[in-house]
Order: sequence, then C-alpha cells, then structure tokens
Amino acid sequence: EQLGIKWDEFDVDQFRRGMDVELEHGTRDLATNVTNDDPIMTGKIALAHLNEFPDYYDRLGEMEEEAEEYWEKSEH
Repeated sequence: EQLGIKWDEFDVDQFRRGMDVELEHGTRDLATNVTNDDPIMTGKIALAHLNEFPDYYDRLGEMEEEAEEYWEKSEH
C-alpha cells in the first residue's frame, strides 16, 4: 500500500522475485549497499523495474542464464 502498486499491471510473483533480487543492493554486499535492506527502498527499486517492463524479472533471469552459459564456455 505504501508504494501504491497497481497489481493489474504485473503479478505478485514478479514483485516478490524483484524484492529477492533487489536485496543485492542491501547489506548482502556492503560495497553496493544502497537500501540497507529497507523493504520500502527495496520495493521501490523492484517497482521501478516493473514499471519499465512488467516481466522484468523473467527477462533478467533469462539474461543471467545466458551470461552464465557464455562465461562457462569462455573459461575453457
């Protein structure tokens, strides 16, 4: 409610995945900590991405898989 999310524009699972992914900007890595694991700040980052593309986190997952495959092949 605090973020004013319009759930008809993307589904709850995308937002939940976004929250999990965007915690990388928290205390998990102190060098990139911008949210300090604050749920509102983390939610705003996820929401910003979902406002760009409602399937942002599906696409991010696909891109990360492709990148892992590429770099695994490049290391040999």
